[in-house]
Amino acid sequence: MRYKGFYVKITPDTNLNREDKNGNDIRCNGFTIEVFADESKKTEIDIFSAAVDFELLKNSFEEAVQFAKDYIDCEEKEYRRMLDEFNGK
Repeated sequence: MRYKGFYVKITPDTNLNREDKNGNDIRCNGFTIEVFADESKKTEIDIFSAAVDFELLKNSFEEAVQFAKDYIDCEEKEYRRMLDEFNGK
């Protein structure tokens, strides 16, 4: 997926680590989300995850896409700064 000039890869994941309200580590279903500078996917800018019952209400690709867009919106300024560094500006 392309969003705001970034290339985003969203992959289902069944082994995301989260901490429950009692402080216990648990494994969750969800998605791993990778953000790249260009279509070749050679320059990775960020990688993060979205787990069901934490960042996502349900195990839905559409919900993961929206989460990725929201996250990129929040981090866009930092991503652009990183791209400038990669490009030697």
